[in-house]
Amino acid sequence: MHKIDAYGKKTTFDYKKRDLMQHLLLLLATYSQLSLEDLTALLPYSKEDILQQIEALRQQGIQIEESAVGFQLIPQLDRLNESYLTRELAPYSVHIKPIVNSTNQYLLDNIAYLEKGTICLSEYQTAGRGRRGRQWLSPFAGQVIMSLYWTLDRQINLEGLSLVVGMAIADTLRRTGVRNVKLKWPNDVLLNGRKLAGILVEIANRPNNLHNLVIGLGINLSLPKQQNNITQPWAELIEVLPNFDRNKLIVSLSQNVLARLQQFEQVGIDKKFRLEWEEIDAYFGEEVNILSEKHKVTGIEQGIDERGYIQLITKEGVQYFNAGEVSLRKV
Repeated sequence: MHKIDAYGKKTTFDYKKRDLMQHLLLLLATYSQLSLEDLTALLPYSKEDILQQIEALRQQGIQIEESAVGFQLIPQLDRLNESYLTRELAPYSVHIKPIVNSTNQYLLDNIAYLEKGTICLSEYQTAGRGRRGRQWLSPFAGQVIMSLYWTLDRQINLEGLSLVVGMAIADTLRRTGVRNVKLKWPNDVLLNGRKLAGILVEIANRPNNLHNLVIGLGINLSLPKQQNNITQPWAELIEVLPNFDRNKLIVSLSQNVLARLQQFEQVGIDKKFRLEWEEIDAYFGEEVNILSEKHKVTGIEQGIDERGYIQLITKEGVQYFNAGEVSLRKV
């Protein structure tokens, strides 16, 4: 183990009570093992505070083992291999942040310095978010937690972009032999009808006359069983693919996302893509509700148009809906 004081010289913490859990997790993620005495020397909190936060982390499903020597963080899966990922994803830049508030937020905060295609990966995010501000829960090393910076010409219509990223995820999983993967418009990936992955696209400000996009995606790989406060049926990849390599999966996924973004840049939501979508559309031909803040429309789902809008056959005829306006629910 590295000397404790060396770590203290390299790292400056913002010591606020509310940040104790994050600081504690960062230390446990950095060292193979730390005693309670080590932790109290590194963190300006009492033993009681630290033990309380260790228990709180365990309640979130994070595995922390205690022995006579000290505390050890047990990752859910193999940790991110920085040298492998950097090599395989070159020439694109890869930023690996073991613990971060949000990979999307990290890229947004550093947008002025990024090159197109920059990727941020994390083991754990403390403030992950999904569509419409929903929280995206995060075990330690149990998901793909990834964000990517991309730019597009301002003349390109961005509607449908999340569909393209969803298709890239589905491509990756199907190539690894996973069946029963479906896409739920506009940005959910389902496995056997339960949510496996989600996508969040955010637009950033940068004075370069381009659309500046931060594309975040999260895939459940192996979730702690204690993590039972998720409010919708969820799936994990380990259910159907017990022996996958997390780092290889991330490489394949990143390459597919990049390829799909380049294709979108050239042809948008073309007929070929719409046919691909129809093939794995979770609710194609089924009765669904389209919900907005004030209205509900019921109809038969008919896939997407060239803008990425969802199409419904209703009593009033065919209607089209923008992903930014509404949510889709199966009747």
